[in-house]
Amino acid sequence: MPAIDINSWISALLEQLQHNRQRQLVALVGPRDWCDARLAALAALDEAIQVLSNRGLLAAAIPFSKADACLGSEARLVVLDLFDGLNPDVLCIAGGLVRAAGVLVVMSPSIEDWDLHADRYACWQDGKRSSTPAFAGYFFDALQTDQQTGIVLTPDSSTHLPPPLPVLQPTIIRNGVTDEQAEILQRTEQWAAANQAGIVLISADRGRGKSTCLGLLVARLQSRFSILVSAKSRQTAAALLRQAPDVEFVAPDRLLQQCPPAELLVIDEAAMIPQPLLRQLTRLYPRIVMATTSGGYEGTGQGFMLRFVADLEGHELLRLRLEKPVRWCDGDRLEAWLGQTLMLNPETGNGDANTEPVAACELQLLTGPGARDSLPLLRQVYALLNSAHYRTRPSDLRMLMENPDLVLILARCQQRVVGVVMLNREGGFELSLCEEIFLGRRRPRGHLLAQMLTAQAGVRHFASYRGLRVQRIAVATAYRRQGLGTRLIERAMQYGRDNSMHYLGASFALDPQTLAFWRQAHFTLVHISYAQGKSSGNHSVVVIRQISRQLDRDIEILQQRIQLHLATWMTQFLQTMDADQVSALLRFAGYDAMAGELEQQEVEAFAGGNKPFELSFASLQKYVMGCIARSSLPPDRLLIEKAVQNRDWKLLERESGAEGRRQLQQRLRRLVEALMKAC
Repeated sequence: MPAIDINSWISALLEQLQHNRQRQLVALVGPRDWCDARLAALAALDEAIQVLSNRGLLAAAIPFSKADACLGSEARLVVLDLFDGLNPDVLCIAGGLVRAAGVLVVMSPSIEDWDLHADRYACWQDGKRSSTPAFAGYFFDALQTDQQTGIVLTPDSSTHLPPPLPVLQPTIIRNGVTDEQAEILQRTEQWAAANQAGIVLISADRGRGKSTCLGLLVARLQSRFSILVSAKSRQTAAALLRQAPDVEFVAPDRLLQQCPPAELLVIDEAAMIPQPLLRQLTRLYPRIVMATTSGGYEGTGQGFMLRFVADLEGHELLRLRLEKPVRWCDGDRLEAWLGQTLMLNPETGNGDANTEPVAACELQLLTGPGARDSLPLLRQVYALLNSAHYRTRPSDLRMLMENPDLVLILARCQQRVVGVVMLNREGGFELSLCEEIFLGRRRPRGHLLAQMLTAQAGVRHFASYRGLRVQRIAVATAYRRQGLGTRLIERAMQYGRDNSMHYLGASFALDPQTLAFWRQAHFTLVHISYAQGKSSGNHSVVVIRQISRQLDRDIEILQQRIQLHLATWMTQFLQTMDADQVSALLRFAGYDAMAGELEQQEVEAFAGGNKPFELSFASLQKYVMGCIARSSLPPDRLLIEKAVQNRDWKLLERESGAEGRRQLQQRLRRLVEALMKAC
């Protein structure tokens, strides 16, 4: 059979796709040299070709680590090189770069020749590698299942084109906008003209022209309002800024530090910004238009809707949505294939109708989650995680299939997965390695709790203990608050006992609701991270439930450390923590520092007299923290932000909008006086 002329073949396919407005995936499967030669030919065919490769095959090739810099751009030909490994996140990004009538070209060895040692994404903690290329096998199976969307070319392939796909109709664009965009622009302009405080949230799946719509809005409103634009990075807002190049872009952290004035703040890809930071921005800027992607590699959209939007009590919220794609056509086969394969928009109906009591749910240890016969269960697990967590990415799907240290325990009712706990085995190191971790010289990959409690919390030998870390836990909506999460934890404890583990632990972004669950499940707070999480924006906390009595003394020491240092931490790395989180943290920690006689008198002198705040702070802080820890009532925000965290007066004045320092201090005196009566 003659070797395929890739340029002639691709040119004919592109002409066919131009007619039917579809996109397709072409997999070049064969030896590395053969695939590289095909790529060189394609680069000569189209100078605008976009190549994602860790091997630097072309001068303009983009490594996987920088793939998100391509978001918002598009090309007729996009090539993804898998010879260095298969990263599902980058596969998702690559698919989103292909414009209508374009082709996603994937270069790959065959599944029979897949080399796990050459696959950098097959390596997990301790350098352990997947025993089988489960995700790559899943990927090739998906290609075989839908041979119209995915075309596999090998050195022996025929030169015939596949049958043409159905003809699609592009979304109609009038005067540079779709009908949906025009309606959103009109409604948002009306909202802006009303000059009322509130938030407009525009959501859309990828390729719907959401950022372009934001840019057009900014361009229309610039002459009437002072506007600032923000996003995770300037690159993230590139499509917006192309439509409104003269608008000022300000990074989110600088907005908080400098508080530049604006009548309207516009935020692109809001779900990529940590939620605590967004909450502070909603206090500083009363009128905000924000947009977010509701599905995609970022794994942020679903969690953003669940958590941030639900917390917008007291804000007028106008929710708008774009449905029709702009970059490609409605009904596009490649979008549907990627969505199905990478589970970008999985079903979220797991257990929506609770017709059985929680006690009837069966708990099951899922072994071999990457096996073909486990795929139906794995889809349900992934859907449940996606619906319950802030960030679930396609790469998590590969981790579920291949990580050898992962343990999955499921709760099933009526053959549906309604609960899941993911456990990761960690620790068990020699004391010599523990010492290296303690000194900050080694950081074994994947052993999060073992490292944090050894290197950060300072228990020199903690990494020698063998533990289970709860990586994630999720329960379907209809089954929450009925004890199913607790049952999953108890089953995890039993697994730990059966396998001679020392502890069950978890590290998570601090928020009051999550803390309440772990407290109810009899876990102990043992550590608070000094840095905020990049995705959540919250400080992480570590909680432990011991399986072995060997940990008794170490847990006691860790609790004493928190009691000793928490007041100092509140004015340092915890100073920007949200007031509700501070309250929850103090109560979970059981903060119990009692004020002495002189300190009590100093508090009374501040509350009932004219003693300055600065002279009273040390006594005030200890007293207020103890009262909050012992109370269940929600304290006033100012009481925490000044009397506990000692935030800058000028920042508090800006956030209050009306009160100056004298008024704030007088209000603080009244709050302390009321606290003294209640405590």
